[in-house]
Amino acid sequence: MPRAPGRIFADGPRELAEPLVAALRAPAIDHEVAESLTHPFHSYPARLHPTTARLLIDLISTGVTENALLVDPFCGSGTSLVEARAAGMRAVGTDLNPLAVLVARAKTWTAPQRRRKELRDVGHEISGKALAAGKAARRSGAEPGAMRKPAGFDPNARNRRLSAWFAPHVRRELELIAMMVDEVREADLELGDILTACLSAILYKVSSRTSDTDGTWVARNVPRGAAARNFAARVELLYAGLEDLAPAGGPPDVFEIDARRLHEVVPDGSADAILTSPPYAGTYDYAEHQRLRFDFLGLRHRELDEGEIGSRRSFMAGPQGERSWRTALADFMQSIARALHSGGIAAIVIGDSYAGGRPMYALDDVRGALTDELYIDAWASQQRPMLGAGERRSFQERAKAEHIILLRRR
Repeated sequence: MPRAPGRIFADGPRELAEPLVAALRAPAIDHEVAESLTHPFHSYPARLHPTTARLLIDLISTGVTENALLVDPFCGSGTSLVEARAAGMRAVGTDLNPLAVLVARAKTWTAPQRRRKELRDVGHEISGKALAAGKAARRSGAEPGAMRKPAGFDPNARNRRLSAWFAPHVRRELELIAMMVDEVREADLELGDILTACLSAILYKVSSRTSDTDGTWVARNVPRGAAARNFAARVELLYAGLEDLAPAGGPPDVFEIDARRLHEVVPDGSADAILTSPPYAGTYDYAEHQRLRFDFLGLRHRELDEGEIGSRRSFMAGPQGERSWRTALADFMQSIARALHSGGIAAIVIGDSYAGGRPMYALDDVRGALTDELYIDAWASQQRPMLGAGERRSFQERAKAEHIILLRRR
């Protein structure tokens, strides 16, 4: 959402348009929701702001049944799923990114209290063992730590890709933590995956990568033991958030699948509401943003590489990128129409973008992709005053904006 507030325009019935305006304004006003529940557990590029998600769920869940189903076809790290469960709704999320699915499942892991305590205990045990091993490794004559060899990854190629991003002592510490997590996974797949998400959450913090969206190398002086201590702190943060979320009920279903195949996991006409933020045209490359995590954790990502919708690299390849984007958006709209029951509502958060050297107006794109079964009930748009040089040239006649579009199934 825009960091600098811009002018907001809206259209539609007042009882719908005004909440959309409030949802656009909320990120600049409310900073508490983003630090609540499990929201701060793991960074994720361009995630839906938790406050916006909460307000939109309040809006689209009005009048639905007690056991209503909310679906997020582009669930990312699970923001809308967390808020849906906190609101007492059943939820289903899908994403083609294996890391997103891993994180979303961790953030909504409202398992029994005994299991959550087991997560905390095992996480602290792993951290303690890693710290002890680090001290032993500094003694004279100690053998260097072994490197993992995730199945399906060439160990030499993996080592070349990772070596520049971690100081040697940090890399050994991380590999040891990962090996202990692998041992947990062999006996307990579910717990192993949650611990893997905790490890993923600290990787960039102890690496030389600037951030999730900035792959620039930056010098960092990471102390010995920092990885193990950060891992324990992240386990504790997740545990505390899950304790707050747990009273809402069991975890949602999260599937690693293309949003255009939503019908394979969500029966036709079964969704009461949809809340999602589809990819912005030509803005992000999630496969590239997470490649360091994929390599270290051993996550397979070929389907994401091939099927990511609207990626920046696809627009850089020429006009075919825009054609593919519009086709994918139309297919996605068909998936929404198929999933919603008659009268069901979908809130779409999407922004204009500068892609392939030209402006892409998201509200127009959504209108052009609508099926006969869907119509726009209301919308709100907030202008983005902070633009780069190329964006300023492209958006001279019509301001760049972020939009919330409310669709309804006939």
